[in-house]
Amino acid sequence: MRPHRLLHSTGFRTGLGYAALFAASVFVLFGVIYWQTAGYMERQLRAVTETDFHTLESVLRHAGVEGLRHAIDARTRGEHGHGGWFLLLDGQGTRLAGNLPPGVRPREGWQQLVLPGSGGHAGEGESGEHRVVQGEGRALSRDLLLFVGQDAGALNEMRELWLSALAWGVGATLLLAALGGAFMGAAALRRVEAINRVAGDIVAGDLARRIPVRGTEDEFDTLATHLNRMLARIQELMEGMRQVSNDIAHDLRTPLGRLRQTLETARRDAGSVADYQLAVDHALEQTDQILETFAALLRIAQIESGARRSRFQRVDLSAVLDTVLDAYLPVAEDAGHVLHARIPPGIHVRGDRELLVQAFANLIENALRHTPAGSRIELALDTGPQGVTATVADDGPGIPAEALDKVTGRFYRLESSRSTSGSGLGLSLVAAIAALHEAELRLADNAPGLRVTLQFAAADAAPAG
Repeated sequence: MRPHRLLHSTGFRTGLGYAALFAASVFVLFGVIYWQTAGYMERQLRAVTETDFHTLESVLRHAGVEGLRHAIDARTRGEHGHGGWFLLLDGQGTRLAGNLPPGVRPREGWQQLVLPGSGGHAGEGESGEHRVVQGEGRALSRDLLLFVGQDAGALNEMRELWLSALAWGVGATLLLAALGGAFMGAAALRRVEAINRVAGDIVAGDLARRIPVRGTEDEFDTLATHLNRMLARIQELMEGMRQVSNDIAHDLRTPLGRLRQTLETARRDAGSVADYQLAVDHALEQTDQILETFAALLRIAQIESGARRSRFQRVDLSAVLDTVLDAYLPVAEDAGHVLHARIPPGIHVRGDRELLVQAFANLIENALRHTPAGSRIELALDTGPQGVTATVADDGPGIPAEALDKVTGRFYRLESSRSTSGSGLGLSLVAAIAALHEAELRLADNAPGLRVTLQFAAADAAPAG
């Protein structure tokens, strides 16, 4: 897998997007915690400083400047648990008391001072180190300035720790997210490349190729399943087109040859107008058969395209079968057949009424044509948990078991000599109509004879067309 394809893959870029979002979330989370913690520690420093100011101001009121100096000296020595940083200056800036190093001059207000390390005070660093003190300078009178501060090393260490943790946290988040994005991108890219390979093989002519399904039932498996169904349908249609081309070339060659032979014979042997008229009549009859075959092929193609599905509506299948029965009862009697029907009223399906009439008419005609006189043909309609079942059965010679799966193919006929009339498209048309209605077409041995069953969904359960 080439790296630039991985970097440009949707999975990798999606992973980076989530990484950026998660890193921003980490940054906000750390920022809130840092702000709360640092604010709390600084408020604690200010509270301690304010307490010292109140105490020392009280000393000044009761004991004067000298008492204030003694109190500050006691604090700088750490007596009674006191500590911190102090500096008392007079109006001329002369140092009166305190432990701030010489040269450090605080101003009024809250401030941060950086002290050179000198040792000697509780909490001070070793020589050469610097200390950070936060405190406040406050004028106690026109001639006195008092600075009270606390060691802010812990606060600064906490800040540095949080900044370091933030940097490591965001860095680790981005790194892990990039690795996760690369992993997800590589996995998605492998699935896409598998689809691309199959598509390339199909373009090259291998229509039997299918996209592998891993069984994970994720969106790629769902997509692969639907694409495989589409490819199977395309392969079926392409094979049907090739079969139609072969069948047309084979089955229409004979009538076209006969037509040409009729015309040649008329041109060569006809000696009168009557002979020419007879030859023309034969030619027209053969031409009509050829046109009927092409019309049937076009009708099957139109049905298989699904264009008629937009005309679907609730159809009374009982009435459809009654119509077919009424049309073929006289034909059956004339041919010496017994046509029996069992059609309960009020059974409905969703579909195209015209096509359903065509389908059952073809089945009845097929039974009349291929059974001897005296045969019984039964037309039945039933309902059950599986839906609506329509059956056309006869007790004629039937179809060999090995041919049951072939007779619905275009131009397929049991006798290779084509001695009987017909184009071999009747059952093909029935199969196309059944597929359009999502009905299951089954051909079985009726022992004796042939049983053809169409299993429909009930109108109330069928999807809208």
